[in-house]
Amino acid sequence: MKKQILLLGLSLISLVSVAQPAKCDSVAVLLMDRMSDFIGELQSCSYKLNVGEDFSGEDNFMLKKFSEDLVYMVGPDKMLVSKKGSKGQQSYLYNGTQLAYYSHDENNFGIIDAPDNIIETIEKVNSDYDIEFPAADFFYPAFTDDLIENSSQIKYIGKSMVNDTECFQLLAIGTDFDFQFWISNDAFNLPMKFVYVYKNKKGSPQYEGTFSEWKINPVFPDSMFNFLPPPQAIQIRIASKSLN
Repeated sequence: MKKQILLLGLSLISLVSVAQPAKCDSVAVLLMDRMSDFIGELQSCSYKLNVGEDFSGEDNFMLKKFSEDLVYMVGPDKMLVSKKGSKGQQSYLYNGTQLAYYSHDENNFGIIDAPDNIIETIEKVNSDYDIEFPAADFFYPAFTDDLIENSSQIKYIGKSMVNDTECFQLLAIGTDFDFQFWISNDAFNLPMKFVYVYKNKKGSPQYEGTFSEWKINPVFPDSMFNFLPPPQAIQIRIASKSLN
């Protein structure tokens, strides 16, 4: 089943709708399918994601803010995301039944009931609470189909280097966006970098992410995905968008 919502931003590609099929380079489709197939076979993984995002500052100057995510996942129902950036440090812990949010700076936390798998949990907390998990698109089984559906053209650009790793560079073009991403040229074919350009916004701001420190099928204890409130931590209520 195809997903209408992709979650690079979340969500970047859901901003547009393309009626006709994309003109697809067969090499690009093959590379995307190989990446998705490998990710789909993972039992667990971890990685670092460094994100840079353009935004309009005072006097309409385009500024860039940066953040860092450390991500740990065990399929199908465990995830830990530790985020550091301009909004401080937060952690999200998902244990298969609940998602816990914790602010390290404010020492407060909230608990959300969640579905029984990672993908549905990401969708639910984004749609209901505006909680974002950058680069989640790459973990969707229908990544290739979704990108084809939302693009007018997809093509293979060539090889280039990302953090000393040779990669295949691909480009997807839509009415309102350009989306470049790089897949490692090795046995794993993992995503290594992406750059998203909003062509429909003033100044064509960019949203980019670089993956590093990939670990394939590591063993993590279940306890690391269970949230235990630190001393003096205050529980808060996380309001859904429907109540705002």
